[in-house]
Amino acid sequence: MDKNFHRTFTKCPCCGSEDRFLEQLGDELKARGLAREEWNFHLDVKQGIVVDQVKESAIPIGSEIPGYGIMTDICMDCGCVYAIDLSRSDAKKGLAPGTQMPPNRAQRRRMGRDGRDGGAPSSPFVLQ
Repeated sequence: MDKNFHRTFTKCPCCGSEDRFLEQLGDELKARGLAREEWNFHLDVKQGIVVDQVKESAIPIGSEIPGYGIMTDICMDCGCVYAIDLSRSDAKKGLAPGTQMPPNRAQRRRMGRDGRDGGAPSSPFVLQ
């Protein structure tokens, strides 16, 4: 497979319709000023690598591993869930991120005394 493989599907493979549910929902949100113009709306976005978990630990750091990206949406005419974007890329193996240590007792006391918890402000909306 070509390392730069990328394919976009503009029509439903079942009925040929170009009307996609979440794409149109996103357009409505943009028109109302509730979403950024550069955002794309899809039913699902998956990305990852294709590697045997047993052999993954033997792959040296810095090695490139084939990866994929898939975006899906729903046809508004027939309800078919289909891929609208497929891509292949290379992912470079790096070090696993370190785990964050919980605060010790003195740090917890300081956080309680000045009212700061050190975390980012919370939001009812989660962007993924």
